[in-house]
Amino acid sequence: MKKVKKILGIVSCLLFVIFLVSGCGTEEEKTLSCALYRKDVVSNYELNSTYEIYYTGDVVNRVETVEVVSSSDESIIDLFETTLNSTYESMNDAYGGYDFTVTKEAGKVTATTKIDYTKLDLEQLIKDDSSMKSIVNNDNQITVDGIKKLYEQTGAECK
Repeated sequence: MKKVKKILGIVSCLLFVIFLVSGCGTEEEKTLSCALYRKDVVSNYELNSTYEIYYTGDVVNRVETVEVVSSSDESIIDLFETTLNSTYESMNDAYGGYDFTVTKEAGKVTATTKIDYTKLDLEQLIKDDSSMKSIVNNDNQITVDGIKKLYEQTGAECK
């Protein structure tokens, strides 16, 4: 009986050490947040966007965005509603991985989008849009540095 307890104790200690060293064998998912604000006085609208980038290592797993367009001109709101719906719908039809809703209220339209890059056909997207090659690694996976640079080029601030 003492021998069994001793073996169980040693095995427990070994498992604990392995658990601590390996972290259960998975790397922790991290988040990078970006925000964009744009006011276009000429076209009479304001855009507030937030981007939550979820990544493991240097590879982006998914991005969740909330884009809110505000305007006192309902025709501008209608235009954004149509454009957002058609853009996300066509991207999802072509490449998959998109889950989105676009809602309209008085004076604003809100698009909430989740892009799952593990389900998206990146190979086809890169074939169709060669500029995507600049934000992917050799395995055609979107990198966190690449997507951060892309958002910052549009005027977003990332933290």
